[in-house]
Amino acid sequence: MDLAQMWRALAPLVAAEVADDVFTRRSLARVLGLQYVLGGALALAFALLVLPDATRTPVLACALTAFGAGTAMGVVSVVRVSSSTLTVLSHACILSAQVVVAVAHVVARAPGGPLLLFLLWTAPYAGIFSARARWLHVAAGCTALVVASWWVPGAPAAKAVGVVIFAATVLITSMLTSRMTARLRRSATQDPLTGLPNRRILTAAARAALARRAARGGTVAVLLIDLDRFKHVNDTFGHESGDALLQQVVPRLLAALEPGDVLARLGGDEFAVVCEGLGAGRDAVGVAARLTAVWGGAFAVGGRSLHVSGSTGVAVAGEGATPRTLLRDADAAMYESKRSGPGAFRLFSDDVSARAERLLMLEQGLQQAVERDELTVHYQPVVALSGAAAGCTLGAEALLRWSSPELVAVGPDEFVPVAEGAGLVAALGDWVLDRALGDLAGWRARGEVDEDFQVAVNVSAHQLTAALPDRVAELLARHGLGAASLGLELTETAVVTGGTAAEVLQRLRDLGVTLLLDDFGTGYSSLSQLQELPFHVVKVDRSFVAGMASCPRDRALVLAVLSLAGALGMSVVAEGVEDARQAEQLRAAGCGAAQGWYFARAVPRVDLPAAVVEAGARLALLAPPASLAPQFRRRSRVPTGREG
Repeated sequence: MDLAQMWRALAPLVAAEVADDVFTRRSLARVLGLQYVLGGALALAFALLVLPDATRTPVLACALTAFGAGTAMGVVSVVRVSSSTLTVLSHACILSAQVVVAVAHVVARAPGGPLLLFLLWTAPYAGIFSARARWLHVAAGCTALVVASWWVPGAPAAKAVGVVIFAATVLITSMLTSRMTARLRRSATQDPLTGLPNRRILTAAARAALARRAARGGTVAVLLIDLDRFKHVNDTFGHESGDALLQQVVPRLLAALEPGDVLARLGGDEFAVVCEGLGAGRDAVGVAARLTAVWGGAFAVGGRSLHVSGSTGVAVAGEGATPRTLLRDADAAMYESKRSGPGAFRLFSDDVSARAERLLMLEQGLQQAVERDELTVHYQPVVALSGAAAGCTLGAEALLRWSSPELVAVGPDEFVPVAEGAGLVAALGDWVLDRALGDLAGWRARGEVDEDFQVAVNVSAHQLTAALPDRVAELLARHGLGAASLGLELTETAVVTGGTAAEVLQRLRDLGVTLLLDDFGTGYSSLSQLQELPFHVVKVDRSFVAGMASCPRDRALVLAVLSLAGALGMSVVAEGVEDARQAEQLRAAGCGAAQGWYFARAVPRVDLPAAVVEAGARLALLAPPASLAPQFRRRSRVPTGREG
């Protein structure tokens, strides 16, 4: 199927959809009635003030006829009649006006009189109807013009010239109105970039398909397609390249569809398809599979070869389905498919609906969580395994917790992605940073921790902006703390996706804040990044720590990280230490610091002093170290995270 073929099939639906765009049928009847009355009033004045007695009476009759017809149209415009009746009466009103004007012109017997000009009043209306109706009105107007001119005294040549001028004026006026109306309707129904139908036409097509399904049975499905990482294309190559890519995507999507399907662009990089008549030989899943297959080849854009994919959600109409519910369900299924990776598709189900509802509740709940005092910060101690500070608690990692009355306890692994998607993570991160520094200042003021105790706060990629160093300095000053009191922990992914990461990190280091690379080995691991970026500490991910005792490869990786970090002058913190054996192995390997459930769980602010004591007691139970490790000096993390 091609674009022109689809528009031809949609022509009747589009005509019905835009019929009222210039005037609603009721408004058109009202305007025609008012114009008819005004024309009658002007004709009445012309008859009384200009015409002689011999011709005044018939013209007055025409004027009164115009009054009557106009009043009738005004009444029709306010009473309850069908749209089709209003359309017929509007056509009749225009045609009758042309006849009345022609008769008045003839009986006035004034070749230079202005009555014939009233014919021009009807010309613009011809342009707002269909092509057939338009030409019928133009033909009727020209016929009335010729007949009226023929019966009025005067030289044939002069009358012929007048007829030509009037006819040309009628034609040009109706054509200009027609072109403007067509452009208005096109902008109301068509996406200007791709030429596809827009959301309005897609909704109308879905509504019509559902009506046919209710009358004859069958299956109707809506598929929603969202290009994966399209923003990256725009940001990297410019919006012109993004637009060119969208234009190239359309023919491929159309080629995967059948005649009768409707493809529309909803906006941005989002497309939707309405399919009906699905049966044994063709089902919604098969259509989705064909659409997914179009991403196999590259797109040539601006001299570059780009590979893109799209995630597809499928919703099949059930009992009580509407265009709105189908689009909503397809949208939920599409976002669910994105969880499976780029280029996937997902069929809407009750499970998808439940997850979409929960995601919405999470997003709405996060919007109010701070005001409703539902957020808290817990702290997990970090202990020194070796070095000059061995046996001491060096600091604590701040971990955001959310307890909602409606959702009960919500884990950070669940609500952090929601916060990122909703654009809330920066505000939450700033709140955690402020709260953690305030808590640290309070512990020090009460003598519950020493002056070297450091709090670590996680920083997401959304926070890694040029404004972060100034904000950190402001909060440190507000709470009366030195920069060495704070550590900021970033994942490898955050560093890679942050466009200004290197510059921001260097400014933070110059400020005196400790920088930690979190979950090393699980993201975009790069030795060049480890060497070039100004980190003080590398954190070994819990997955490798857990496998040290049973997996030689995990143990080798931990030893390699320790060796590499030592060579680069960095310290190492091991996450997720859950038993004494892991702690002893890490200390024997030369790991400087660790955190995890073996030492202490993450606890609320008021319980941190007790957790510090507990962590020290657990550390004292370990066997004496077999070797010393590089001293751990500083550390930190982001505004949401997991216990180590």
